[in-house]
Order: sequence, then structure tokens, then C-alpha cells
Amino acid sequence: MLTAVRRLAAIIVVLLLAAGHTAAAQYQNGIPVLLYHHVNDDGGDMPELTTSPAEFDRQMGALKDAGFETITADELLAYMRGEAVALPAKPIALTFDDGYEDNYTYAFPILKKYGYKAAIFMVGINFDRPGRLSGGQIREMAAGGFTVGGHSMTHPDLRARSGAALREEVAGSKAKAERATGREARYFAYPGGFYNLATVEAVATAGYRGAFTVLTGLNKPGGHDAYFVRRIPVFMFTDFDRLLALLNANAPKTSLLQYDLVLPQYQDRY
Repeated sequence: MLTAVRRLAAIIVVLLLAAGHTAAAQYQNGIPVLLYHHVNDDGGDMPELTTSPAEFDRQMGALKDAGFETITADELLAYMRGEAVALPAKPIALTFDDGYEDNYTYAFPILKKYGYKAAIFMVGINFDRPGRLSGGQIREMAAGGFTVGGHSMTHPDLRARSGAALREEVAGSKAKAERATGREARYFAYPGGFYNLATVEAVATAGYRGAFTVLTGLNKPGGHDAYFVRRIPVFMFTDFDRLLALLNANAPKTSLLQYDLVLPQYQDRY
């Protein structure tokens, strides 16, 4: 009887190890992070940064059908630091920049439909402005699984700021997000993706645990610093089906524009 129990235990261990290996193989080249801005039907004055609700729903459904599950910024950064963290077999992180009201109106319900969570990086002056998120909306999103981070106070090119002005943009954004949500704002996204050494130092000094760029590619343990998290922007002209094929293959980045996939009708505008 004891021998049979030991054999069963050994089989279970082997199966668990095999499952862990299979899961790890799904993201051995790194974890992707997608970046969105607007989700609406009119595009406003920034159509290039807009995804329609129907297309966003289709993209989230395609990710779900492919087996992707979202992870939080905390889980992603723990993975990048090489810490022990439980991850799904095919992890992906979703992010939104700026704080548009349509993120609440359209994106939030669609994400809930698929059981997905995301991070949103708020520009400080955008709280409670027309067309932007209200304090109540952002608190509801935070309670529903959104991580809320900073994205500067006024969305400038931070390379042109220094001293107290730079500190106010970075630390002020953190304080504003924390007052609005009652939660720590642990992460920052560089406005426009622009940064220099002084910017990175200001972000770290302000108490952020990591920062997100618009450098494309995947994120690996030890391969990228926590203050240079890579993201793949999804624009109106992004060929999402080709992007999904790359994500499914967990393809390592081998060229500068590998993850900048453009629909044929927009090739001449890119």
C-alpha cells in the first residue's frame, strides 16, 4: 500500500513539473504588454490613437480564445525581477494611457466581460475634466481590477523639465492618483514615451516601483530594468491579427519594427 502511494505521489510530482515547464514555455521569450488610448466610435481629434468598441471587443475575444489571461503590473514586475510569482500559462498585461472617459464607458465593461484586468496611467490634470475620467469612475475601475498609476501632471516631454518642475510633474501625478483612489500609485508611464536619465531618477525618487515605455517587444527577467517596461501600442492602423500571431508564437524581437504591424490600407501613413 505504501509503495502504491509513493508511486502515485511521484506521478503527481512529474505531472506538476511538466505542467510548469509547459506554462513557462509559453512565455520563455518574455511577457507582452499592450498599450491603448481611446476606445470609442468617433476618434475625436486623435483618430490614430482610437480603437472602436467593436474592434476592442474583438481583440479581447481573440486574446481570450487564444488562451491569454491578464496579469497585474505587480505580477509583471515581480516576474521581471525574478521573484517567485504564480502566472497563467499565457500571461499578458493591458494598459491605458491618459485617462479618457471612454475607457470607463466602453473598455471597462468589455474587460469585465472577459474577466480581464488592466492598468491605467492618469495625467494629473485629467481627473474630473470633460471627456476624462472622474474620481468616482476611476475608483470604480480600481475596485474592479484596474491598477492606477501616474502619467505626469500635464503630459509634457519630461526631458525638457528639471529640478522642481520635473519633481512636480512626476511626484505630483503620484499624489493625485493616490488621493483619487485611496491606493498607492506604484507605477508610472513616460508621457509620449520620452525620458532621459534625470526623468528615470525622478520617477524612482518619487517612489514609483517601475515605469512603462513605448519601446516595443517582450519583457523578461533580468533582461529589462523595471523602469523600462516595454509595451506594444495598439493603434487604429495596427494589424491586430498579425500581432496576435506573434504573441501566440511568443516570438522574440529580432528587428526594430517587428511588433509595429500596420494594416495594408495605412502603410502609406506610417
